[in-house]
Amino acid sequence: MKKFFAIVLALVFLSGCSTFDRLKSTAEAVGEFTVSPTAVIIASNTFDALQITATNYLKLKSCRKISNPVCRDPTATALIIPAIRAGRVARNNLQQFLKDHPNQLGPSGAFDALNASISTIQGVFYQYRVAR
Repeated sequence: MKKFFAIVLALVFLSGCSTFDRLKSTAEAVGEFTVSPTAVIIASNTFDALQITATNYLKLKSCRKISNPVCRDPTATALIIPAIRAGRVARNNLQQFLKDHPNQLGPSGAFDALNASISTIQGVFYQYRVAR
């Protein structure tokens, strides 16, 4: 996404346009990206699957209390919980948008937030060997 913004800004500056109005309209166009309903559904389903796994992981006893190889790492817990909460908000906002505006494109900000949560949870799962 950052690369895209850099390319758009470079094109604006290289085109010889230095007026404020052109820059403002370009910035407004860049800020209005949308996401297809199919992408929202796929991301929501991915998040739902990760949330189920995370919930099962969080039901395990903490490794501080027991010396069992099957336990929940407190560091992983501290990373998973906020990612799940943020992902729920983003997923719910996107799904509500799809209900309110059927067959229309959704906002990219909420989609990016949902994907960030997904990436965080997947990274924690990989690092702490959850669900392996």
